[in-house]
Amino acid sequence: MPPRGKLIKDKVLVEDVTDARSIYSFGYYGKPLDILKPKTPDDIKSPLILSIIEAVYLLKKGLIEVQGDIDGNEKNLSYDELYKIGADTLPRFGILYSVYEDLRDKNYVVRSGIKYGADFAVYTIGPGIEHAPYLVIALKEDEDISPNEILGFGRVSHSTRKELILGIVNPVTKNIRYIIFKWLKI
Repeated sequence: MPPRGKLIKDKVLVEDVTDARSIYSFGYYGKPLDILKPKTPDDIKSPLILSIIEAVYLLKKGLIEVQGDIDGNEKNLSYDELYKIGADTLPRFGILYSVYEDLRDKNYVVRSGIKYGADFAVYTIGPGIEHAPYLVIALKEDEDISPNEILGFGRVSHSTRKELILGIVNPVTKNIRYIIFKWLKI
């Protein structure tokens, strides 16, 4: 039986520490309540909190079960049900999830980039082992972005020594193009 979590608003709580370690070991998923950046699953000694994006991805891959309340009934949620909850709860969920899934499927470790003003901080190895080399902003293909926004993103990525990547999603085909910015000193 796969590890199990419980949906609480827009997060999934994995209370069982053995399940929490198991999920974390799949590729640095979630945040344990007891330590900021564990290096190994054995460092986890408390429940784990998954973002809804992480939970949807893990559920789609069959790596977890998620219990939630649908119309007053507690049950195991399907991928479609959890995805819909994410879309109803989190603005831009579809675009964010598309980029998250694509990067995870390419074996990157993807974490929240909110503290850098980005959607995601992306690691090649993992948090606590390396600093994230990339910051990713997810955009719809038809979404406008101003030069000032790009400069703002660039300033943050440059000051934190990370490369800025735009993940541009076609909302119909879900194809994603990545544009990486290199900052040059002249």
